[in-house]
Amino acid sequence: MNTERKLLPLMINLSGKKVVIIGGGSVGERKASLFSGYADTIVVSAGFTPKLEELKDAGKVKLIQVDLGSLPDNRIGSIISDAFLVIPATNDISINDRITRIAHESDILINKVDSVGDVVVPSVITRGNLTIGISTLGSSPALSKYTRKKIEQVITPQYADMVRLQDEMRAYLKQHVPIQEERKYILWKILDNGDVWKALSQSYEKAYSIAHNIVLEHNK
Repeated sequence: MNTERKLLPLMINLSGKKVVIIGGGSVGERKASLFSGYADTIVVSAGFTPKLEELKDAGKVKLIQVDLGSLPDNRIGSIISDAFLVIPATNDISINDRITRIAHESDILINKVDSVGDVVVPSVITRGNLTIGISTLGSSPALSKYTRKKIEQVITPQYADMVRLQDEMRAYLKQHVPIQEERKYILWKILDNGDVWKALSQSYEKAYSIAHNIVLEHNK
């Protein structure tokens, strides 16, 4: 049997999908804080951190308070049924392994917190619609964090506005420049223009005006 991991970075729409986190401690809290912004998030545990209680009160997560060690497999199976992703995050390895087994029996994806599972959650940088994920596949979380901090120094908040500008320019060019290669050339010229980047640090409108003039100059 081939057990080689073949992990491909993907962007997945989690809207309306169910993510179940098993464990209400600091690790479960961290995972819930992340996933609650993207998916229907449930945390199952005998107890919960104050932050998790706050997330529940804010309507961001659902908490199920049970003693996991005393639950039969079928009860655990019913809790995680229809889940897109399950995250075993207790401090009991035997419980985490049991959750993993039950989830896999139902073909549910697993994100392990102490090793590489079916899904690896990267360290994420977000600038508007620009999203960058960084992972060492569990080999060095510290290096992932270090790399993120380095990249954040380069990928400034202006990148979010550049994404918006490129999107608006693409829409404009599709209406006024019929040749795809020309549109590609103009968009790259805007992207590589130092004055546009400098203007983005001052105002979006100023950057848009410079970009629009680049388009007009090309069409003369």
